[in-house]
Amino acid sequence: MPGDSIQMVPSHVIGRDRTYSSAVALRNWLRDHNTSLNSMNVLTQDAHARRTRLLYEKAFGKNVTIGIISVPDPDYDAIHWWRYSDGVREVIGESIAYIYARFFFYPSASSEGEQKQGENSQP
Repeated sequence: MPGDSIQMVPSHVIGRDRTYSSAVALRNWLRDHNTSLNSMNVLTQDAHARRTRLLYEKAFGKNVTIGIISVPDPDYDAIHWWRYSDGVREVIGESIAYIYARFFFYPSASSEGEQKQGENSQP
């Protein structure tokens, strides 16, 4: 892939809601550069895939289809994740994080306002 077809979009969030903040940063970058899209694929690590899709869907809304490309975690065998302490921690942690994101996470008012403003400015 040519280097000029890759663009880094930093989100500047370190503490919490990093996946959602990354999605919002990308959404805002696309809006600021007058670039629209109907679908995209996001590359993520295996156990994080469902939550990544959910949070990108929350950030981009219903007009953008989010696909996921999931790569295996090199620290454990994903097929036998329960045999590895890293696998158990990852699967249980991601399960809890997904439940949180699904039922308790609501984007901040500023992020929602930015999304609505971006939606209103599109033709």
